[in-house]
Amino acid sequence: MQKTFKRNVGWIFIGNVAHAVLQYLLNIYIARVFSTDDYGLINYAASLIAFFTSVGTLGFSGIIIKSFSEDEKNTGKYLGSAIGARLMFSVGAIVLLQVIVRTANSEDAMLPTIVFYQSISILFGAFDLIVYWFRYQYEAQRVAVLKLAAFFVSAAWRIVVVAVFRSLTGYVFGVTLETVVFSILLAVSFRKNYPEHRFHFSARTVRDLLLISYPFITSEILSTIYGQTDKIMLKSMMNNEAVAMYSVALTLASAISIIPQALIEGFRPDILKYRATDPAQYHRRLKQLYASVFWICIAYCIAITVLAKWIILILYGEKYLGAVPALSLVVWYTTFSYFGSINNIYMVAENKAKWVQITTLVGALTNVCLNFLLIPRFGVVGAAGASLLTQFIANFVMVYLIKPLREDFFLILQAIRLDFK
Repeated sequence: MQKTFKRNVGWIFIGNVAHAVLQYLLNIYIARVFSTDDYGLINYAASLIAFFTSVGTLGFSGIIIKSFSEDEKNTGKYLGSAIGARLMFSVGAIVLLQVIVRTANSEDAMLPTIVFYQSISILFGAFDLIVYWFRYQYEAQRVAVLKLAAFFVSAAWRIVVVAVFRSLTGYVFGVTLETVVFSILLAVSFRKNYPEHRFHFSARTVRDLLLISYPFITSEILSTIYGQTDKIMLKSMMNNEAVAMYSVALTLASAISIIPQALIEGFRPDILKYRATDPAQYHRRLKQLYASVFWICIAYCIAITVLAKWIILILYGEKYLGAVPALSLVVWYTTFSYFGSINNIYMVAENKAKWVQITTLVGALTNVCLNFLLIPRFGVVGAAGASLLTQFIANFVMVYLIKPLREDFFLILQAIRLDFK
C-alpha cells in the first residue's frame, strides 16, 4: 500500500509538472505575441467562464472519491449519474452565459466569440470526474499520459494559429480543444479498462449526491467569486491592460501550484481511506500534507519576492514590468490558498462539509469588499493585497474561529512545527 501510494503521488506530480511547465511556456509565448490589451481580454473572458464552470461542477469533485470508497461496486452508477447531471447543468450555463455577454458587453467586439469557444470546455469538463476514479485506483500514470496527449494536440493547434495567423479566436479555440480531447480519451480509457462499470444514469443517485455535495456547490461558486472577482473588477474599474498585469502576477504566483496540487491529489485517497480504518495514520497523513505544502510555498514566496523584477523581465518582457509590485505581494497568498484545499479534505472526512459554505462565504464577501476599497486607490496592487488578505482570513483565521473546525487549526500548527505524532 505504501509503495502504491508513493507511486500514485509520484505520477500525479510528474503529470502535473510536465503539463504545467509546458502550459506556462505556451502562455509566456502568447503574452509576448499578443498585446497587453488582447492578453487581458483573454484572461477576463476566462474569469467569466470560471463563474459558470463552478455551477456546472455541482460540487461532485469534492465528494466522488468518498462515494467510491463507500460503495465501489456501484461506481458506474455514481459516475454516470454525476456526469449526466453535470452535462445538463452545463448546457444551461453556456446558454445563460451567452445571453449575458451579448446583452451586457458593448466595448469588446470579440468577447462573445471568445466566451463561446471557451464555454465549450464547461460541457466536456463534466468527464473529468473519471480522473478521480483512476486516482482512487492508484492509476495516476494513466491520467498523466492522457493529459499530456491532449495538451500536445491543443498546443500544436495554438502554436500554428498564433505563429502563422496571429488569430486570437483561433488560440482560444485551441485552449478548449485540450479539454475536449482529454475528455474523449478519459471516457474511452475508462470504458476499455473497466467494462464492468458501465455508466448508468439514476435520478435518485443524482439526488443523493446533491444532498452531500450541495455545500460544495455553494462553496465552488463562492470560491470562484473570491478567485475571479479581482479580474472582473479590474476590468470594470480600469481596463484590459490592468487585467493583463494582474494575470501575469497571478500566473507566476501560482506556478508553484504543480507541487501542492500533486501532493493534495495524491494524499486525498489515503486520507479518506485511513479516516475509517486508522485514525492515527489519518492525522499523520493530514499533518504531513500540511507541512509539505506550507514549507514548499514559503520557500517559493521568498524566492519570487526577491527576484520578481528579473523573472518578469526575462520571461514576459519589459511591457509587463508593471506587474512586479503585484507579484511581490500576491505570491504570498498561495500558502493559505492550498490550506483551503486541505481544509476541504478534512471537512469531507469528518462529515463537516457544511462549514465549507461558511468559510467560503466569508472569503467571497471579504474579497469583494476589499477589491471595492483597494482597486480604486491602489489599482493592480490593491487587487493583489485583497487576494492575500482574503485567503488568510478564509482559510486560516476562520478555521480557528469556527469551533467544530478548531481541531484542524491545531493540526496545521503541529504540521508547521513538523510534529507528526
